[in-house]
Amino acid sequence: MEESKLLVLLTTEPELGVEQLIHTYGAAVHTICHSMLAGNPPEEIEEAVSDVFVNIWQHRDKIRTDGTCSLKSYLYAVARNVCRDRLRAAKTTPLSLDRALEDGMEPASPELVDDSVVSEWLQGEVLASLEELGEPERSIIIERYYLGRSVKDIAERIHFPTKKVENALYRGKLKLRTVLQKKGVTPYG
Repeated sequence: MEESKLLVLLTTEPELGVEQLIHTYGAAVHTICHSMLAGNPPEEIEEAVSDVFVNIWQHRDKIRTDGTCSLKSYLYAVARNVCRDRLRAAKTTPLSLDRALEDGMEPASPELVDDSVVSEWLQGEVLASLEELGEPERSIIIERYYLGRSVKDIAERIHFPTKKVENALYRGKLKLRTVLQKKGVTPYG
């Protein structure tokens, strides 16, 4: 279903609109919540997914997509925020050494858990978004930032002038930023 029709449905028939939203985006929201809340019980993850759609239902009259942000991006941003709120709330709860030992793991500091989960999720989003870039930008970004090769080495390997590689990196980063923003991933301010 098109986003514009889904937005209308959310305001005119909220229950049906949320049902359609869950049908269309439920799996993706579950993936985000599962990634960010990895290590939590399945019930906790399902509760977070439910909270995302409840939040959308409660604020359905305020959702506006003006071309800068899609409904999907907005939904994904809500999912990330719900998960971050849960992770922040977990920081105030003391870690149970008994539970950690039962699970066969040494408890880490909640701050490190929060940062590593968000970082891991973000890395996954960047890698998935790289697939949406064209060539040669995609390959050049991977070689430069993931494989650590110098611009000169990349240029020699693919038989491009160094300046062309630099330009491809610049264009690729701009395209990647746009792709990530459409997914609701924005730089921290």
